[in-house]
Amino acid sequence: MTEGKFSDLAGEEQELLLAAEQELPDAYNPYNSGSRVGAAVRTAKGKIIGGASMANVSSTANLCAERVAIAAANTAGERDIVAIALIGTDADGVVENPVMPCGLCRQFIQEIVTETGHDIEIICSNSDKTKIIRTSLSELLPLPYIGGGTKTEKTS
Repeated sequence: MTEGKFSDLAGEEQELLLAAEQELPDAYNPYNSGSRVGAAVRTAKGKIIGGASMANVSSTANLCAERVAIAAANTAGERDIVAIALIGTDADGVVENPVMPCGLCRQFIQEIVTETGHDIEIICSNSDKTKIIRTSLSELLPLPYIGGGTKTEKTS
């Protein structure tokens, strides 16, 4: 995990974060905090696909931007994701600390890791891109739920 600012990112990372930022106007949240998040994923083929958060009056039905972007990539037939970037704002247009994936999104990203067999770079930014955390899913979710457990065999 590294911390820095926008100018510390490589060109492809900057491009991905800017694509996430372009999604912010489409984020929807008329409730409480008014927080908005934009996300963008980069596929192994170099394609960038974005998504915006969408709140719901029933908060359990909220859609986080990273899940929207991953689902859009999946719909486009682009499931091999190598990186994801996040950026957010609150009702005043400012978030001081980098926006991090929630637990549900970390597990959702894990599904892609399980499918592809490789880790995913995650770039998390505050609203003005002065505080950026570069990490990976394996750092954020070191012990993911991978389902099913061990099958039990009958013994006689």
